[in-house]
Amino acid sequence: MSKLSRGQKGEEIVSDILNSIKEYHHLLNNVTFKNKRSEMTHQIDHILIHPHGIFVIETKNYYGEIIYDEVYKDWIRIIDGKRSRSPDPLKQNKSHAITLYKALRGEYKVIPVVVFVQNNAPYMPDDNAINLDDLLLFIDSYPYEHKYTKRTLDKIKAMIDKKISDVSIDEHLENIDIIKTYRKQQQAEIAYAIESHKCPRCGAPILQKGNIFKCYKCDFNFKL
Repeated sequence: MSKLSRGQKGEEIVSDILNSIKEYHHLLNNVTFKNKRSEMTHQIDHILIHPHGIFVIETKNYYGEIIYDEVYKDWIRIIDGKRSRSPDPLKQNKSHAITLYKALRGEYKVIPVVVFVQNNAPYMPDDNAINLDDLLLFIDSYPYEHKYTKRTLDKIKAMIDKKISDVSIDEHLENIDIIKTYRKQQQAEIAYAIESHKCPRCGAPILQKGNIFKCYKCDFNFKL
């Protein structure tokens, strides 16, 4: 099974579970928002508009054992004794939650959740990273000040519907590749600056103060 189809299967499983919720709610799957300034897209697996809150849910259908590296702050998958590192899904999903929060004009709290479909993450560094078996309990027991009424849930859905962008999967994947290329370039520039003490953009000396590196000629800077 390809990575894409495995991810789609995981999303279908989570969607089926969320659709089993008896309380009045709205479930939006594969929602895409587009930043008008940067043209970058944010694709959200699931948005659950529930009486207990607005949940932004990221589905991870990883195989193997999932552990969190406290030192490097990333995730490790162990399959047949082999380890591979993965980007932090919590960080990714929190950025999605911020995007939705802004789309709702900051009027409603948005709750980021990462769900591991295979129930294979025994230790979680964050209460909002859960195994699939805990998903319904997490939503049902989530602390809230007051329940949203049916009218409010409908209003929130209408606000989100107005912000959803009609972006193709190919365009979204292209944007992801652009971001990856940009990050690799950033990492290469940082490595060059640390090793040579020169600015990778203008060649001027780069100065270090504590954990901050800065070029005072072109303002290139970063923090370790």
